Amino acid sequence: MVRRRENVPFQSDYKKYQSDLQLDFFHRCGYCGKHEMVSNKGMEPDHFVPLRIDPSRKSDYTNLVYSCHTCNHKKLGKWPTEDKNTPNDGQTGFVDPATEEFDKHLGRAESGKLEYYTAVGRYMYEKAFMFDIRPTAIIWRASMLYQLLSVLKDSTKQMNTDQSEKYIEIVNEFDDLRRYLFSGNE
Repeated sequence: MVRRRENVPFQSDYKKYQSDLQLDFFHRCGYCGKHEMVSNKGMEPDHFVPLRIDPSRKSDYTNLVYSCHTCNHKKLGKWPTEDKNTPNDGQTGFVDPATEEFDKHLGRAESGKLEYYTAVGRYMYEKAFMFDIRPTAIIWRASMLYQLLSVLKDSTKQMNTDQSEKYIEIVNEFDDLRRYLFSGNE
């Protein structure tokens, strides 16, 4: 479960929190779970409460989410309640992905596809992030494959030449697949 650390030193420029967010969010988008290694457009800090609603939280670490470019740009300044203290009204709005509450609204099926459990989850799923038309299952499977390849990479020191060559072939195939699958909007 994602949790923001409480002891992160203050930065006047919110972009300087990038590495802290990366650690706290386990190198994954807080909204869709995409691993940074399968993101062609990169990762960026998202202001959970948009700056147009509460500009005073521009450099507030507790207001930042490690986000893929796609999720950040789909969310943009959306904040249906228009109240900085109310992220949702029980029907529409958002839930901070670094809270336990997030898992009550959105989750992941065994297939890797995102799914919603509540009206707020449905709003985030269909309206805000448009997960219903994004390849979330494929992205999740690619993320899992990347993690397996990383584990395998650690054991390459004990591999013989044939095994090492096969590993390199698999990694190259994965990179080709990643570039093909995610060269569009994701």
